[in-house]
Amino acid sequence: MGRIKNQCEKQFLKNNKVNYIMTIIALMLSSAMSIALAFMLQFFVESVEYDSHAILKKGYIIGTTYLIIYGMFSFLQRNYKNTYLRKAMAQFKDYIFERILEKSIAGFGDGASARLISAFSNDLASIETNYLAGTLSLIYTAIIFVASTIAALYIQWQLAIPVLAFSIISILISLKYGEKLVVKEKETSDENMGFVAQVKDLLNGFIVIKSFKAEKEVLDIFRKKNIKLEETKEGRRVTSDTVSIFSDISSIIVSIFILALGFYMAFIDIMSIGKVLAFIQLSNYILHPVRNLAPQLSNRRAAIELIERISDVVEKEDEKKEGAVIENFERDIVLRNLNFAYGEDQIILKDINLRFEKGKSYAIVGGSGSGKSTLLKLLLGYNRCYEGDLLIDGIQIKEIDLDSLYDNISIIQQDVFLFDSSIKDNITMFRPFDNANVRNAIEQSGLVTLIEEKGDDYSCGEGGKNLSGGEKQRVSIARCLVRETQILLMDEATAALDNNIAQMVESKILSIDNLTRIIVTHRFNETIMEKYDKIFVMNRGSVIEEGTFDALMEKRGYFYSLYNVSQTE
Repeated sequence: MGRIKNQCEKQFLKNNKVNYIMTIIALMLSSAMSIALAFMLQFFVESVEYDSHAILKKGYIIGTTYLIIYGMFSFLQRNYKNTYLRKAMAQFKDYIFERILEKSIAGFGDGASARLISAFSNDLASIETNYLAGTLSLIYTAIIFVASTIAALYIQWQLAIPVLAFSIISILISLKYGEKLVVKEKETSDENMGFVAQVKDLLNGFIVIKSFKAEKEVLDIFRKKNIKLEETKEGRRVTSDTVSIFSDISSIIVSIFILALGFYMAFIDIMSIGKVLAFIQLSNYILHPVRNLAPQLSNRRAAIELIERISDVVEKEDEKKEGAVIENFERDIVLRNLNFAYGEDQIILKDINLRFEKGKSYAIVGGSGSGKSTLLKLLLGYNRCYEGDLLIDGIQIKEIDLDSLYDNISIIQQDVFLFDSSIKDNITMFRPFDNANVRNAIEQSGLVTLIEEKGDDYSCGEGGKNLSGGEKQRVSIARCLVRETQILLMDEATAALDNNIAQMVESKILSIDNLTRIIVTHRFNETIMEKYDKIFVMNRGSVIEEGTFDALMEKRGYFYSLYNVSQTE
């Protein structure tokens, strides 16, 4: 039974069948021209061998016709083939990225980032070369082999049959050994994926590496992974070269056989010299599969493995695609007896009981690792494998449609991602917003001075390199405020800002009407803290205190200690 093509693979022919079919037709015509070259050679040689002007005339006619038609067919093949490859790869990549963007936050985990970076940096080139172009080469190989075999049988069947038999045996042996090449190609892809993931991690941790003076140790880690990758690639090349060596030896044997038997037949007048030379020309096409078929098929099968690997990532459906739709946030967010763990030994949140009322402001404070950021991730639907209740207007968040959830919630994080585009594009995320909304977001995020100095069309640069850390964070804040969602989450969003700017931004956000704010912060400015309706204090995954700033200070508990420590820093 034939292999079932996945949706990724089907993108190659989507709205592209005409270009594909015309390319195949051009390949067929091109193979016919190659066969004509052998007969042209025969007629030219026989015209001298038999001193025949009639035969020479045939050679001239075939030669002239060959040049004209070959030129036409070559341009035909060039145009349709390149158009086919361009559309196939463009559609394939568009489909992959579209499917990535359709995934939920939770669905884009488990190392998907490293696998896809490896795919876009390495695997796509192999797919284009070994699957798309490789498939066309295989089709041409098959066409030219069949056409050459028919022509060879027509010229001298006694010589063609043993040559054909030996060629088929050689092809089968090459294919058998070529299966090892598929395994080697997969191993190489796996190692490359791991290598890319490691380089990504090392570069992301560059500041830490330098500050800890760990260059030598990190270099050793890199070298081990690099050597392992290159050894795997060497193994693949050795296997590929072994297949090629066997194929070359087989083709040499067949060529010697043709020369020996062919000229012997010419010596005893069974064949003319012209036919022998024509047969030698045709044998190049008969031997072409012996030299190339095994590597081509192996590389194509390896490329299919890469396509299926990409498909496994992008076509894997999220656990839940549909759910309840929240038109507007009306009442509250309630967490009741909530527990969450990444594994049996990684309990993050324990017996959380909280209520966030619509339109009020809440601060979540606590030491590092207390579960604050994890709590925000659960509110975003990042992971639905919690125990207990997490309700928005009485609906379990795991039952809510994620698109609907994101229409109501925005988050500002400490780590800022910016596109290599203008400040305005980074605020609006390339979407149309009312100018008044944009201006309001710019004012509330403290970006007015930057916009006045540089303009909203100023390029942020790759990764926001043209802006300072504080400026990038303010762009990130404006990005969330321009959406005017009813719930705003902030995870240490003002950490990169100086105290004055941070207080100004946080104060403006706390003054916005009809906005429910849940803010994780490590800043303990008394003026700002007094503006929160309630402060939740977390420690080791549990909420251990809650209340207003004044109430918590009067209690003289854990929050009181955190506050006093912050004032001495």
